[in-house]
Order: sequence, then structure tokens, then C-alpha cells
Amino acid sequence: MGLNARGLEENLWQLSALPIDSQNDSEGWATTSLVEKDRHPEYIIHWKGEGVDGYSLQFRHLEFRGALSAVLETSVVDVAFEDALDYTGSVELQASKLVQFNSAMQYIHIPRNIHRKSLVEAAERCSLIHALYDIVSASDAYPPLASSAIQNNGFGDMYSGSQNEEATWCVRVRRFGQSLCSEKEKRYGARARSMKLEKEALKALEPLLLQFGGKVNLNSPDCKIYIFDGLVRTDKVLARRITSGPRVFAIAPNTRICVTNTPLCPVAAFLLCNVAGIRKIVSILDPYVGSGAILLAAAMIQPSCRSVGIEIADNGYVNRDDILLDFDTRNLTRPLALLHGDSTNELMREEAKKAIGNDAFDLIITDPPYGIRESSNYNTLTPAEELFQSIAKDRDLGRRLLKKGGRLVCFVPCNEDENLEDVLPSREQAESAGLQCEVVREQPLNDSLSRWLVSYLCVR
Repeated sequence: MGLNARGLEENLWQLSALPIDSQNDSEGWATTSLVEKDRHPEYIIHWKGEGVDGYSLQFRHLEFRGALSAVLETSVVDVAFEDALDYTGSVELQASKLVQFNSAMQYIHIPRNIHRKSLVEAAERCSLIHALYDIVSASDAYPPLASSAIQNNGFGDMYSGSQNEEATWCVRVRRFGQSLCSEKEKRYGARARSMKLEKEALKALEPLLLQFGGKVNLNSPDCKIYIFDGLVRTDKVLARRITSGPRVFAIAPNTRICVTNTPLCPVAAFLLCNVAGIRKIVSILDPYVGSGAILLAAAMIQPSCRSVGIEIADNGYVNRDDILLDFDTRNLTRPLALLHGDSTNELMREEAKKAIGNDAFDLIITDPPYGIRESSNYNTLTPAEELFQSIAKDRDLGRRLLKKGGRLVCFVPCNEDENLEDVLPSREQAESAGLQCEVVREQPLNDSLSRWLVSYLCVR
């Protein structure tokens, strides 16, 4: 699974060279020229941590770029990321742990013409984002942070007589520089908090805070103000938390009425949807819908989307009424249809298209079954290959399943005794379907199984 699969990934990248995954995340800078690398960044992203090494870190930038492209309704977004942390502890970390630490918080560099509102909308749909911060001021000492914030009016809306004068607030200090005591190493997160530093910072910020009209609320403030101490580029940053990532646990399997044996986790469902670039009023087909995790995520991201699911299992295994209840109990837009049948059957695909007015779909997003059909000798083709074949056949018959310019995004499983080329549709199959590869990224699930996120653009 390792060397041959990675070799194929590199070849696919060279063949496709498309914008969504062509920027060099390892160095953090975009390859285009609109981003001014020397200008101090205006925002910081705090990413969610990894429960398992390699599960999500490689998807962070991919998901955010897909989400921002969808919000801006463009195919190319010039965004660059730069690590905001630099581990200097005395305990040597493994390479993977070092990368996780240094990249846990990153400066985000965007062109000046991208409005803050768009950035917020993108962050609020990204499953891998913990929080997004607006950098109000930066300095090597606490007092200048306040004077600079007053000068640039970064908290002007909080002043008495202003729009948010009654907004509650609190100040927190997170230290990432030297250890807080000799026996502790540098950390990020709640345990990096220092009460001593907070008292010092509050005193230094007093000229700013006295202008606020609202009261202090330490538990649930309207405005969360942070001082990040010991970051790369500048020692101290005064920042305002402007939004958080989505509450993906709202569709966690243990909260749903319809649950199958192997439900897709909500983070993975959001990831697929954002890489696909779900926009307003798009039509979405999931030909292996299962318990509906992908369509639930799609409805949370974009309530106006029109979705259809096909599932071969009957209601004894996947109860469609229970799936609809999962939408209703969360006040999410229901799918237009949840069909019982086989997506390889052309009549079933035509039935799916009828639900959206006999039009082709904008997006196909799915997580096909892992090994079910292969183990029962159902077909010599993998589910992904079957899907490619269906897209090619329907187009040749003049009844498109996927629009030109649309995307197919899915996971493809790969066991340790397989190479990626064994499970991924061949180049010939992709050409026949009119699909061009954009993205191939591996997500290890355990020691013997990985799944690869793949994205294809329909070019003809």
C-alpha cells in the first residue's frame, strides 16, 4: 500500500496539476503572487487536534480552500498558511509530533480583496477548524498592544455608544514561548494558560478595556479576546475570536436514529462535502447513501442544496424513514428522495434525476462500501469503477448523470496487500467517463487499511 500507492499519487498530481491541490502545503506558501508574504497576516487559524496520527492534518488546507472557493464561487483561491508556533522545548519530539505542534496554529495569508465575511463563512463550514482569530495588534510587549488596538479601532464596536456596546467579554492569555515552569514543556491549548500573565496583560490593556460598554463574562462571553504570547513573527499578538468551526458532533452516529454497522464519521462527511465545493442550490447525488451522513453534512453546510440518495439495502438494514427523522430532528433540509435500489441500474439513476427535474447532478459525493461487493463476488469492478462506468454510459446515451464542470468526490479503500492502482479507476476509465483527477490524499484508518480521498472534475 505504501511506496507504490504514493508513487501513483505523485503521477496523478503531475497529470492533473489543478489549482485545488497544487499549492505546496509543506512550505506553507502559495505559488501565486497575489498573497504578499512580507505583509503581516491578519488572521490566525487554530486547527482541531488529531486523535490518530495522520488522520486529518493532511486535509486541513484542502478542506479550507475548497470551502473558501465555494463561498467565493470561484475555482481558484490564492491562500497561504504559515506556522505560528515553533517548538523549542528540551524534550525531543518525533517528527510527526513536531509537525502537529508547530502547525496547530497557523497564520493565514489571503489577498486584500477577500472580505472577512467570506473568510468567516468558509471557517464555519470546515470540520477541521477549531477557531478563527482576527489579529488586532502585535508587539513585543503588552502595553503597545492596547495603544495599537485603540489606534486601529480594532475593538471600536465594543466601545460605549457603539454597535456592540452591551456585548460581554473576557481576556485570556495563552503562552507558547518559554516553559511556564522548569519541569513543563511548551504546550498549546487550555494548559498553556497563565493566571499571572493574565493579570499582567489586563493591567497593560486597561486603557483599551475601560472603553468597553459591556460587562465581563468569564463563562460565556460574546467576545473572546486572546493574547497569544510567544508566536512566530512577533512575540505577542492581541486577537479576537471571530468564529468557530461547525458543531460536527451534531450528526455523530451515536446521536442519530438511523445507524448502520459502519457509519461515516461526521468529520469525514464534512471533508468530502467541502472538497466537492458545495455551493447554493447545488444538486447532490450519493449513490451509496447508507445512513445519510454525507447528505446530513451537506444540509448543514448549505441548507439550499438539493440532495438525492440511493441505497441498495432494504429498510430492515437502512431505514429511510429514520434517515428522514435525523434531518427533521435537526431542522435540516430533507433529501428530495431516498431511493431503494442499485445505483448501477440505469433506471435507478434516471429515477434519481427525476427528483431534481430530470437534470444532471452538479456533484456526486459518496463513500462506497468497503469490500462488501468484492468479498461476495458481486462484480469484478470496484464501486468506484462501477460509478465511472455509469457516468460514461449515461453521457454516451445523451442523459448525463454528472454535469460538465461538476465534481465526483469519494473515498476509495486500499488494504495493505493492495496498491492504489488496484482499487482506483484506471486512466482509461477516467477518460471514458470524461473525468480529470484533481486530488488524491491518503487517510490511514489502521495498520492494514487506508482510504484515499479522490476528487475528479467532469471535463466533457
